[in-house]
Amino acid sequence: MAASYRNMQYLNQSKSLMDKSLQRISSGKRILSPGDDPGGLAFSMRLQNELTVNNAVQSAVGNAKSFTEVQDSALKSAGDILTEMSALQSKYAGSTTADKAIYAGQFRELQVQLGGLASEKLNGVSLFSADSGHQSATTIYTSSQGASGSSITLGNLDYAEGLSIATGGTDRSFLATSAGAVGSVPSTGEALSINSTANADHMISSTDINNAIEQIASLRAKSGGKSSVLGFASDYLATKSVSLEAANSRIMDADIAEETLNYSKYSLQYQAGAAALAQSNLSMEVVLDLLKFPSIRS
Repeated sequence: MAASYRNMQYLNQSKSLMDKSLQRISSGKRILSPGDDPGGLAFSMRLQNELTVNNAVQSAVGNAKSFTEVQDSALKSAGDILTEMSALQSKYAGSTTADKAIYAGQFRELQVQLGGLASEKLNGVSLFSADSGHQSATTIYTSSQGASGSSITLGNLDYAEGLSIATGGTDRSFLATSAGAVGSVPSTGEALSINSTANADHMISSTDINNAIEQIASLRAKSGGKSSVLGFASDYLATKSVSLEAANSRIMDADIAEETLNYSKYSLQYQAGAAALAQSNLSMEVVLDLLKFPSIRS
């Protein structure tokens, strides 16, 4: 009777080990319950939390980088428009009277386009700020450590201020909001003309455009600097994410080759135990005799 109980105990033990090995193969996880490896499970939970936070920060950094890239695209377009306006000035000065109205109208339309860029948005957020005193600033964390880690401040660039002209103590922008009539003289505060015989204060000079191009170049440099920092941060966060995934995998993932071998071993032990139990139930003496003298029976 005692032999039968022992065989049943070994059989149950082999069955339990075989089932657990099969679960590891099926799930791909080495730790199926806290009791398998309490310390490893706790460490894995901390790694999972840091990985989740890291991925969230990486997403925010990516969105911020997209913002600066779209911002730079708008500034590049503004620079191209200003360059074209400078060329129109040269054409205007050397053209006939009939052609001047055409150049003046095109010049005015380009100002409208510049004005449109000032109101561009990305996902509902303005790319530029019309007033330096009302710029919104957003802190973008570039580390999973949050406020205690590294960060970068992302603010709206003062686009309109870069395209203003100071005359007689008054800041006037040449960003038109509507085309207006060709040859009309804008009032104070409105867009300026390519040339104005009625009021020289409302004429844009080549110096004004050159200054504006320098301002746009400065704004592009600021935006590019932010984009560069965000790019490095994004690369680091992506690398860190891979490292955290690998570290967690080493703790939680099962070695399929090893578990397959273990399953084969436990399965063989289970089959042997089942056969032994069946034999012990028939004749306890015969089973004990086989276990004690295997060479005589072979």
